[in-house]
Amino acid sequence: MAGLPLHRVHKDTGIDQFDVCIYSSYVMIQAVDKLQVFIVGSGPIGALYARQLVDNGHSVIMTEIGDQDTRVPGAHKKNEIEYQKDIDRFVRVIQGALATVSIPVSSSVIPTLDPSAWRASDPEQKLISNGRNPFQKEYNNLGAQAVTRGVGGMSTHWTCATPELLERDANENVYERPVIYQSVHRDNAEWELLYNAARSIIGTSTTEYAKSIRHNIVLKTLQDHYKDRKVQPLPLACHRLRMEEGSAESPYVQWHAADNIFGDMFDPAKKKKKNAQDVERGEFVLLTNTRCTKLYPGQPNSSSDSSSIKFAEVKDLLEDLLYPGSSTTKITLTRISHQIFVVAAGAVATPQILANSGFGGTREQLEHKEEQLIPNLGRYITEQPMCFCQVVMKQTLVDDVTNFSDKPVWWQKAVEDHKEENPKDPIPIPLQDGEPQVTIPASYERPWHTQIHRDAFSYGEAGPLVDSRIVVDLRFFGRQMGCEDNRIIFENSLKDPYGMPQPTFEYEPTPQFAHECSNMMNDMTDVAQKLGGYLPGSNPQFMTPGLALHLAGTTRLGRGDVEEEYRTSVADYNSQVWKFDNLYVGGNGLIRTAFGANPTLTSMCFAIRGAHKIHQDLKTCPKAPNPEAPLQNTPECWVSWTNNIDDPNFPDHKRLRKPHRQV
Repeated sequence: MAGLPLHRVHKDTGIDQFDVCIYSSYVMIQAVDKLQVFIVGSGPIGALYARQLVDNGHSVIMTEIGDQDTRVPGAHKKNEIEYQKDIDRFVRVIQGALATVSIPVSSSVIPTLDPSAWRASDPEQKLISNGRNPFQKEYNNLGAQAVTRGVGGMSTHWTCATPELLERDANENVYERPVIYQSVHRDNAEWELLYNAARSIIGTSTTEYAKSIRHNIVLKTLQDHYKDRKVQPLPLACHRLRMEEGSAESPYVQWHAADNIFGDMFDPAKKKKKNAQDVERGEFVLLTNTRCTKLYPGQPNSSSDSSSIKFAEVKDLLEDLLYPGSSTTKITLTRISHQIFVVAAGAVATPQILANSGFGGTREQLEHKEEQLIPNLGRYITEQPMCFCQVVMKQTLVDDVTNFSDKPVWWQKAVEDHKEENPKDPIPIPLQDGEPQVTIPASYERPWHTQIHRDAFSYGEAGPLVDSRIVVDLRFFGRQMGCEDNRIIFENSLKDPYGMPQPTFEYEPTPQFAHECSNMMNDMTDVAQKLGGYLPGSNPQFMTPGLALHLAGTTRLGRGDVEEEYRTSVADYNSQVWKFDNLYVGGNGLIRTAFGANPTLTSMCFAIRGAHKIHQDLKTCPKAPNPEAPLQNTPECWVSWTNNIDDPNFPDHKRLRKPHRQV
């Protein structure tokens, strides 16, 4: 593929093909003699890699297959007031953002179709457009697994829940959290450092709903019934917007997303910003509507049997729209001696790109039993069995809203003001009262994640017959162990809507945690009955596999000093792919363990470690990970910017940018 024309990031700056040049729709940036990193994917993980590396002086080119959908790149779409006033309307936004990965097809024949309409000459032929997949079986599909293509990825519509994964118990049994170091003390210290940094970067809080009546009703009710289960506010990446000094609290919340991780990187005035060590930012450009098609390795190193990625083939989808078939280009930075590639495009697209590069995971390779550079690509996938229901609050709980004898002053004032302004409203809860956001944390006895709240998903709209203020959603997420036969296969002979190998799921629930799912459902119904009666149509039910959108294990990490982990993993705990000098992966696909909690915070922890390793690689000659070499701890100085308010890069989310009030 050396004959491919160069991408405009080379041509438009007048730099020859081996040097780095960057193009922006607003400015043309002169090439700089700095070490470079190429990142695929602009979701939270790609954003975190870029933020850390750019702030430490490295220049980054990032590609995103989708477009910029929000005014601020990567911002949460739920920040619009119209959705905060009516959360059910946001359901449609989520549905529009999600593209189902693999859809089984039966027949192209429609018996009741007008006889004059088109029909396939062969009734056995299957339709193949928009994710329809003739290879996909119904019984082992993740039928609701979907992807979001756009700047910010799924963070533009996620729930913002950021819990930790459950750590090892006293007998060192692994429950959720992966084990980086065998020493419990060392492992716990590393995770504490990483989780604290990740929470600061994404802006996690548990206090933003402290003055919500509904939130306090649900929280207190469950705390009274389950005194030994540590019922608490759900940790959320958000902050409540305040109003003028001395006035009431704002009814609106600023939901955090990839834009909070990017921080001020898109601000032209901060282009040359220096970090606490007086290092000037590297150059950064994000190319939207740009598909990373594949990576090209050079010849394996004869002395170490390792490979290096030489360049990435990319496709400008907008150019393809104008000039079909003429826009395949490459970004090649081979003259820079320490070029690093990071693929953080999601749990489906990351292995898809690597499979399309010929590294493993395609049906052709599997059927012919060909040797694969990454033999575990797409294998050992995990998914979260999820049960769901909605309840309408008990009459006694709603009536107690006006019993002010045990309520704080702010509560009484909010209810009285609401009654005065809306005398015909039969519900005493203010119209703009915050939603409940409660969790019962996972424990060793009940290792499932719980969200007891009111939020928008791609399902669960309350509907017009009931007031959303008295509806509570219950979502409980269970665990599934990864096994070799649960996998994604990438089809060589069938393309997805974006021209990449079509993914086919082969997934069946494992028996190991089947009893947990039954117990989880019983627990959910018990909790639901403490709060109210079931909303018709939203009775307790298990949801379609994949609907949690927490697919993992597709590019799983493993320890080199544990034979079983090394044999069944894709990369080490620095996120560096085995046998590659300069290839890293990122995202939820890295998590190897069975888990029920939201994975984003944990995936950010891996990105913190990975970025530090890349920073070190760019000072020396990158080498493939040595499975026998001990892993280093993340130094505190690498994350000090996340907890020092005087650091110029401290993530101050409340002051990140002013609210948008005029055009």
